[in-house]
Amino acid sequence: MPGPATVTELNAAEMLEVEADRRRRVTAALRLGTQASATPARPSGVGALVAGIAIALAVALVLGIVAIAQGAGALGGASRSPAPAASPSHSP
Repeated sequence: MPGPATVTELNAAEMLEVEADRRRRVTAALRLGTQASATPARPSGVGALVAGIAIALAVALVLGIVAIAQGAGALGGASRSPAPAASPSHSP
């Protein structure tokens, strides 16, 4: 059975350099991961302002739609036929 791929032979100095590079990368990744989890994710000043404006607009839109729907119902948007008025009968 042939091997998966040909591997180039490295001398001892090159192997040490590859291993040192791998260790630096792993150490840097662990250090960055620790720093990232230690700081809470919060929007910056501008980000918080934009998020607040977006939330306010969404609430205003929902309230406006509800008000329009209620107004349409009160004005007869979903109109039913009015009940006939009772008229007094005239007896002779």
